[in-house]
Amino acid sequence: MIAYQADWICPATTPPVRDGWLAVEKDRIVSVGTGEPPQNAQRVEYPRCAILPGFVNAHAHLELTLFHGLLENLSFSDWIARLVRMKYQMCTRDGLKASARLGAAETLRAGVTTVGEVMDIGTGWEAMLEFGLQGVAYQEVFGPAEDAAGEALRGLQEKVHAYRKQQSESQRIGVSPHAPYTVSAKLYTQVGDYARSEGLRMTAHIAESRDETLFVREGDGPFAEAHRKRGIEVVARACGPVVHLDRLGLLGPDMLLIHAVETDSEDLTRIRESGSFVVHCPRSNAYLGHRVAPVAAMRARGIPVALGTDSVASNDTFDMFGEMRAVVEQQKLSCDEAFRMATIGGAQALGLEAQLGSLEAGKRADFVVVGTGSETVDPVGTCVRSGDVRRTFLGGREVVMDLEELRRDVENIRRELRRS
Repeated sequence: MIAYQADWICPATTPPVRDGWLAVEKDRIVSVGTGEPPQNAQRVEYPRCAILPGFVNAHAHLELTLFHGLLENLSFSDWIARLVRMKYQMCTRDGLKASARLGAAETLRAGVTTVGEVMDIGTGWEAMLEFGLQGVAYQEVFGPAEDAAGEALRGLQEKVHAYRKQQSESQRIGVSPHAPYTVSAKLYTQVGDYARSEGLRMTAHIAESRDETLFVREGDGPFAEAHRKRGIEVVARACGPVVHLDRLGLLGPDMLLIHAVETDSEDLTRIRESGSFVVHCPRSNAYLGHRVAPVAAMRARGIPVALGTDSVASNDTFDMFGEMRAVVEQQKLSCDEAFRMATIGGAQALGLEAQLGSLEAGKRADFVVVGTGSETVDPVGTCVRSGDVRRTFLGGREVVMDLEELRRDVENIRRELRRS
């Protein structure tokens, strides 16, 4: 048994413990306390530091890491179009695997131990397994044309069947019908039925932009124009994206709604009554020029909200401290509230709160050591402001790795993409 001692232990589900210790045996937390640790424990001390749960990034795209800095100053629809072209026409699977591996490594370096990874070709799941990241890897599915729904569903089922063979208690597979402008009503319904018959959690990009709302409500705007150019029927739903998803039966406690920016009072009522979760990505929303999601109003309604970075194609880093600071500034929440959103709140959104997200006996020993500098009486606020990650532990073992080779490989790919 090892007792990790620090000026503060911040469990997330209970108040911070001053001059505390975290007792770990193998990959599990045995106990949390203050004063003298258990006599039979080896002691490891971290002065002027706090020990926090590993952060939960409830929405990421590890596969897209290599696109950082390549998609700037674009409208949302143009950003998506260029991303799709570069990913599918200019990248190899090996390149996207290198991208996901670097994303996983940088995620761990930032103190994130659990992710809600949304992936297409499976390299995100491979990177999670290789680097030990916990969480849910949501397999995306696309199919905007009604007559393509059957084929899209079969492809999804084949991938999920293959990936689920590698699942563990806290590394799971889910499904992600991408968004209203890439998924037909028929495919949404079929994916929802399939997920619930198989006990799979779901996530979906929804109500992210005004262009998306225009597409769903009025059958107009850049997404509608792109569909018509491809000969795909566009149907004005006369409702917003959240209502559209609810009418198709997709809302529920197994659904994690990504972004939910363009939402009104009716939407929030439906989300709350359905028991759905929301993941807020404040810095990505700002990068893409979206409005600020009404997170304070969601929380006032009792809607559970987690935090995510999205991909670094629409963000600078996988830094959850930056997301916490952003939500504190934008929503006038406390650092303690933001901290819970980035830890136990994220674990709940992924359905993994029994194993992850807080420092409690019996849970996985996934934790981070964060520098606090001088003496503090507000360890959570100090950590959120400093973001000084000193150590990351996965299953009781410190993560040690050299990112230089990974970064060099990905930068070579970026260089080729810039030339194209």
